[in-house]
Amino acid sequence: MASPELGRARELLAHLVSEPEATMDDYRRLYDEVLANFTLPDDAEVEQVDAGGTPAIWIGAPGTARDQVVILVHGGGWCMGNATGYREFGYRISKAADARVLVVDYRLAPENPFPAPLDDVVGAYRWARRQEGVRRVAFVGDSAGGALVVSALVKLRDDGDQQPDAAVACSPLVDLAGEGASLTERASVDPLPAAALVSAMGGAYLGGKEPNTPLASPLYADLHGLPPVRVLVGTDEGLHDDSIRLVDKIRAAGGEAELEIGEQMVHIWPIFNFLPEAQASTNRFGEFLRKRFASAD
Repeated sequence: MASPELGRARELLAHLVSEPEATMDDYRRLYDEVLANFTLPDDAEVEQVDAGGTPAIWIGAPGTARDQVVILVHGGGWCMGNATGYREFGYRISKAADARVLVVDYRLAPENPFPAPLDDVVGAYRWARRQEGVRRVAFVGDSAGGALVVSALVKLRDDGDQQPDAAVACSPLVDLAGEGASLTERASVDPLPAAALVSAMGGAYLGGKEPNTPLASPLYADLHGLPPVRVLVGTDEGLHDDSIRLVDKIRAAGGEAELEIGEQMVHIWPIFNFLPEAQASTNRFGEFLRKRFASAD
């Protein structure tokens, strides 16, 4: 039987699709209403910055290392969400990974389709790398943000940039062609209509490009030569199979990829700070990042 906390998480996800005739503005409002449940602690260090032309927010827990940075890329189907709503998640990541967190306010589709959001994320990474005293940089992203993280790894590799030290992708939406069997096979346990959202939000992001465009839909990219990646996905989400396929493809290309499957967990469960499983998973991927930061010395 699901815990009350998990029931609340499922209700919040269902809230995102609670208005059948919702416009894009409605979806953005609904997502903001969900994110408003996560209150930033009073001791958080917060600073608004221009990260190479993209608005962003530095978040730090007291006493965390100044030379280690995590770039946090929010979810929301490329069309919703903002850095402000992800400050609390950034604070928990800061504590878990012993790093400052840069939450990126990338441009949203459909007003700014692919590759605009990706360009913003890559630009923010390059900006962070240039900051005085910064020695280690990693990525964390959820859902569409997780896809942007994987796409950024590929683009940075192809462009010859210094690679991030590690990356974490929570419930990444990496297949806009929607070929994962779990989109239909797990639809009955997912509080989100994942297949419909992949089609609608993904279509808005693609802006007319083909669904298997590699940098937009990174499951179709060449995934060799990436830094270590940790992928999290729940059993009760339509994107379950995408994460397994992503990890399998990275490993097949000779890369290091860890997979955590959360039993009875729903889409992007680590953001739900009231869930014990969310804190536990954040601590685990925080330790993953700490180890990769340390091994890079």
